[in-house]
Amino acid sequence: MSKPKAKRDKNTELPEGGADTPEGGSAPAPVMVTVVATRHCVKLNPARGGGLTYQLGRVDGVGVVLRLKDNDGGGQFSREWVPFERLRTCFSPAVLTGQPYKASALTSAFVGRSSTNAGFMCAVIRAEGLAYEDTEHRGMSLLNGGFDTWVQGVLDATPEKNEDGTVKQEPLIPPKRENPFSTPKDGAAKKSGSGRKQQAADETAAADADEADTAYGDTADAEPCPASA
Repeated sequence: MSKPKAKRDKNTELPEGGADTPEGGSAPAPVMVTVVATRHCVKLNPARGGGLTYQLGRVDGVGVVLRLKDNDGGGQFSREWVPFERLRTCFSPAVLTGQPYKASALTSAFVGRSSTNAGFMCAVIRAEGLAYEDTEHRGMSLLNGGFDTWVQGVLDATPEKNEDGTVKQEPLIPPKRENPFSTPKDGAAKKSGSGRKQQAADETAAADADEADTAYGDTADAEPCPASA
């Protein structure tokens, strides 16, 4: 039986794009993230394949956002921008007052279903000094606190620059990729049985490739599930 999805505070949801587009008008400008820093950290279990590259950014009306960018060990994970306030809501009152937590507590902060997401983000939170390893409970973490000070530091930080000196920005929600194997619904020629099977196989392969390369792709390089106390 599948678990119900955790309810989210409306203040932690991301905008879908720019302002509403008037009829006959041009498409709204995408919401952009101002990239503040690109950093590297070790995984919770470095033996699983090196470290991670992650980014910190800020968005008007949203605040601080974080993103997993690269995995030294290969394998897929969700590259979506995650609002820090959404991560914050993953911690129960008991955790906020000193109880240890498993990395899996961060699962609901992501839209993507990758099993590595929570463990990787837990490593990022440790690297940013917001949490540390609980030596008494293997695989668990303890919060350091200081969230508000850290958030303000990211909001006030000088952003990264491109080679031409402009501020580095990236779309909050990447544009959808076009499927090269898709065919128009109208006017499509009928195919024989073998032709239809081949087309279905091609479309499945393309969908799998898209899924593996998009912001919400699943992974084949999962971190081990942290042990309970």
